[in-house]
Amino acid sequence: MKDFDYFVGVDWSGDRKAWQKGLKVAVAYPGNEPPTLIYGPGPGGKWSRNAFAIWCTERVGEGRILVGLDFAFGFPAIDRKICRAKLSWKYVHDLCKDDKNFYGGRFFKVEDAPHSGIVNRRMHPGTDYSAKRFRATERAASRTKGATPQTLFNSVGAAQVGPSSISGMRFLRHLHDGCSDRALIWPLEEMDDDRSVVVEVFPRFFPLSRQLSPKLSDHASLNAALMAFNSKPVREPPESEDEGDALLTAAALRSLSQDAASFALPDRRFRKEGWIFGVPFDHQSDIKLTVEQALEIERGLSDEEPFASADEVSMVFKRLTK
Repeated sequence: MKDFDYFVGVDWSGDRKAWQKGLKVAVAYPGNEPPTLIYGPGPGGKWSRNAFAIWCTERVGEGRILVGLDFAFGFPAIDRKICRAKLSWKYVHDLCKDDKNFYGGRFFKVEDAPHSGIVNRRMHPGTDYSAKRFRATERAASRTKGATPQTLFNSVGAAQVGPSSISGMRFLRHLHDGCSDRALIWPLEEMDDDRSVVVEVFPRFFPLSRQLSPKLSDHASLNAALMAFNSKPVREPPESEDEGDALLTAAALRSLSQDAASFALPDRRFRKEGWIFGVPFDHQSDIKLTVEQALEIERGLSDEEPFASADEVSMVFKRLTK
């Protein structure tokens, strides 16, 4: 496999502000020098999702880079009895397209969309919401002690990842539509030696996979994790967990990418859901699916899904966006 020119770790943010305080970007170059933070064009070096999208689309065309983003790339299989819509990047785009800066909060705010019953929003949890509705990769990651992935259908509480993932899917669709000749999104697409590669990451998983502390806001813990991934330590302590996450992600991508097996594709059943880079495939055959989930996966693979029609979904969106 052709080498990458450099590695980009991104700690994403789904907040609705113009500039995202929690969106951090770090870069590592081949070798073992410590990764460095890249500051955005906003006040105090902040990034917006729009600003990052511009930066990223420019960089994937200038060289072959590996980018790690910490949000869910896809949806788990959902029983069509409780969600009649086909959840996808297009569905998210059609619902949220009027919101600027790739914001995804609308996904959780509408009360009568085809998916509304499966999300948890403040004061109004969906009747079919479950905190245990995970993708296969999240169930695989949870086998590592201390790794506690959250369902992307939750938008409430400090640990929620829902708005971040939905905004991230909007960005992925934008990247795919505009840069598919320069960047591929793994594992939805197979690897090649020409394009840049974008992967999903779970920063806490990296130190936990080495039996280390995941508290990456701590200078000593961050450096211990960096050294576990063959990187020299950083001299300055991170100012936040977000900075630590981005720094370690860049270094971990550099280290893991040395093994071509890291880019092997997961089981065909789970590929459309996305897969967290670095999470082992060893126990895929042990992942338990309900009968309904298995059926939905098979329908997805055969492209014969009995979901709500495009006209039905379009009518809902028109009503919600008036």
